[in-house]
Amino acid sequence: MSREQVDLSPGQLLKLADLIHLQEVEKLKELKFNSYAEQQKYLKDAKDARDKVYHILDSTQEMIAEAEKDASKEGIAKDVYEYCTKGIETSLKFIRSYSTRRTYLDKLKSHSDDLIHQLKWLNPATQQKEAQRLALEAGMYKKATLENAKKFQHFLPNQFSKYLKENGIKFEDLVQSNMAKLGFTGPFKNLDGIHKLQVYENIIADAGQGKSVVTYSFEALGKAGVAFLVFTAAAMVWDIYTAEDKLQAAVRDSVNALTEVVGLEIGEVVDAAIEAGFVALDIEIASAAITVIGAVAGFGIGALIGIAADSLLDLIFSSGTSKVHITDGLKVCRVAPMPDGLQLARLVKHNYPDL
Repeated sequence: MSREQVDLSPGQLLKLADLIHLQEVEKLKELKFNSYAEQQKYLKDAKDARDKVYHILDSTQEMIAEAEKDASKEGIAKDVYEYCTKGIETSLKFIRSYSTRRTYLDKLKSHSDDLIHQLKWLNPATQQKEAQRLALEAGMYKKATLENAKKFQHFLPNQFSKYLKENGIKFEDLVQSNMAKLGFTGPFKNLDGIHKLQVYENIIADAGQGKSVVTYSFEALGKAGVAFLVFTAAAMVWDIYTAEDKLQAAVRDSVNALTEVVGLEIGEVVDAAIEAGFVALDIEIASAAITVIGAVAGFGIGALIGIAADSLLDLIFSSGTSKVHITDGLKVCRVAPMPDGLQLARLVKHNYPDL
């Protein structure tokens, strides 16, 4: 499938979010659940992912309208708006799992709410230094998100991913070796946000997926924003790491070959993989299950959804290791075919040009 650039207006983003959500609801209603309450939990989480898009777009549009009354704030507001809309677009087009998308959007929402609050109470006439810092932060995040969107758009598995698998290099090995290259010591989870970001971006560059052109400022990063950037960069690294995984390929192919809806619990996925003769060397069962299910950007139909799906990936990304333990909550996660956001984005662009 062509991965040419598809830029959407705010109205088109809302339409895309609605279409994705409608298809997710259809898939979830066809899955077999242990109870009505369990099904409702999945449906609620899918709706929450859609509603975060509504919230971010509504709040940033209100910010733009308010900033038009003060020319000194208008430039900052525009950068915040472009940052948030591009972040939303990336999540809808490339993150098939609504559970993972919800985590991504939650981090974006936290940062956008913070930026909007700062801008609302900013008095550029008396707070010139703070105005300069906020302008730097907004501009930096806009540039980073535009850059990341291009990386997601053009990501293709390459020889680097193949090299990782052929040499048995684990996710944590990749992280630790790049920490050493940058002179960082101690557990990855203890690094501050900007250092975690530097580690992940170094891996992305080494993998030939694009070197960062953004110069990050400690002063302007902000805690909420850096958490969003770390998650985004880590998602790309995870896609690089899983691109050549035979476990992933085996389950992806089986999902493609099966009927319209597939509902596999984590335990079933791991058991099936072991029976097929694929054993993830030195990787905990929980991580093996995630690797089987596939990349964040959703190559293949299968996507991880469920109560603990988003928190597991977030834990791996923040700790820099795939050695996390499976929990009772994780056992209810499932593999299911989810909508292709990029394909739907093209349809929205073509069918709703005036939105």
